[in-house]
Amino acid sequence: MRHLASALAAVMLAAPNAAAEKPLVFHTAQFEDATVVSLGLVSNRTAERPGYDYDVIISLSQTDARSGAVYSDPGKHRALVKCGDPAKVSLRGVDYAVPTSGAVGQDWKADLWRAVCETPVS
Repeated sequence: MRHLASALAAVMLAAPNAAAEKPLVFHTAQFEDATVVSLGLVSNRTAERPGYDYDVIISLSQTDARSGAVYSDPGKHRALVKCGDPAKVSLRGVDYAVPTSGAVGQDWKADLWRAVCETPVS
């Protein structure tokens, strides 16, 4: 029984690390020089700061579509998200209003807001 509990605890501890390795990509930008930049949602938790709903960590990676070379920014970037009216994303203390309607992929802040605030529909 003790071995089963130890194995279960090890799996539970490893699971968050596995999830952290593969962030949910919420925005991708492609450039003329074959560079592709992807922003991923690494973590998402309830915000402790009043006026915001979520405290998130964003990752950034860059891929050269020609060579396949990948650069992953080692930094993790914190943002705060407010889902209700007025919808906003805060980065480094600056609040950005978020248009809650419009095309996906045009603005990373709106794509982050959608990824965090909208419930997926199946």
